[in-house]
Amino acid sequence: MPETSKKLNDNEIDAAIDLLETLYADGAQLSAMERDRRVALLTAAGKLSRPTRDELKSRAKSSKKAKQLRIFEYNRNLRKATGIRSARESSIFEAPNRITNGGQEKQKPEMTSARNCYICKAEFKQLHHFYDQMCGDCGDFNYAKRFQTADLSGQIALITGSRLKIGYQATLMMLKAGATVIATTRFPIDSAARYAKEKTYNEWKDRLHIYGLDLRHTPSVERFCDFFTQKYGRLDQLLNNAAQTVRRPPGFYAHLLENETIGAKALVDAAKPLVNDFQDIQERLIGPAKLSQIPYAQDFALAQEAVFPDGALDADLQQVDLRTTNSWRLRLGEIETAEMFELQLVNSIAPFVLCNKLAPLMEKDETGVKHIVNVSAMEGKFQRFFKADRHPHTNMAKAALNMLTHTSASRLAK
Repeated sequence: MPETSKKLNDNEIDAAIDLLETLYADGAQLSAMERDRRVALLTAAGKLSRPTRDELKSRAKSSKKAKQLRIFEYNRNLRKATGIRSARESSIFEAPNRITNGGQEKQKPEMTSARNCYICKAEFKQLHHFYDQMCGDCGDFNYAKRFQTADLSGQIALITGSRLKIGYQATLMMLKAGATVIATTRFPIDSAARYAKEKTYNEWKDRLHIYGLDLRHTPSVERFCDFFTQKYGRLDQLLNNAAQTVRRPPGFYAHLLENETIGAKALVDAAKPLVNDFQDIQERLIGPAKLSQIPYAQDFALAQEAVFPDGALDADLQQVDLRTTNSWRLRLGEIETAEMFELQLVNSIAPFVLCNKLAPLMEKDETGVKHIVNVSAMEGKFQRFFKADRHPHTNMAKAALNMLTHTSASRLAK
């Protein structure tokens, strides 16, 4: 069926059938028609009932395409009903609660065609209740890990990039496990407001301390490490989670500036203690929120109001970005040098500084349960048969982080 053709509804089809049957039963009505109209009707009916060979091929092709589309839509709707996809449909994202065994044991839907598991690459048709891209075994394993916990009472954890997504959820998991968490972000006031809305906030609020830190400013990172060592005196878990995949222009963060400038006064009373300790070092760090407003030359060409519409937020309560392209789509020769530097600073240099300055602190007392986690990405892997030619600056930053981990892990593990 041509893409521009109108899809007939049941009423229109039934009306056409009734007309043809009426004319067949009462030939007088056909004879009473004007000649030109009668010829046109019979010609159209003949074309439909006696197609040429080319028309038969075209019909078969259209029928096959329609069948494939129905199968595609069927499988897509099955995947859409899985837990991880359903969570993404919400206007504001909330991490799904754990499904009980009763919910997991329901009949699992089966797709019409097999897919390869994202983890083990094995083919599967039966969908996991939560993951749409994993086979049953990998899905069960990862689902159990999603809610796995341990007793972290008395431990101190440092997590970068804690305001959103992985960093936010990791912070919550560690707090609920009993750890004291030092969380960094460029926007500490917005971060504190988010944590204060959690249902379990009162259970762990005294163990969460939020600091404003821009990882692009290396002197601030070093000063923060010195401050951390003096104030806390120990570190059990270091999670280098913060990353920059695509640089955002100043307009993307503009809506956060008012509260960040006001400071703790912008928070409800219950949330203010989260940023109290930040005041001890705030004057020694370059204002992280203000650093987000330093423009590049190309930023002046953007229609800020059009690409960053006022009040338009996504499921993570971040500014909607309507730019038609960004550095993720760019190739070598198209990327701004300054953005390349930013990615190196955030994705590899800052993690190096944190590991380099804080590893001695972690080694002061051996507990056997200390960890450094450098959150990486597939873009940094070398062992790939095919590598797309876009965003080379992101790839090289993640590759550098992987090499830091690969080089240092064996000694730290001893």
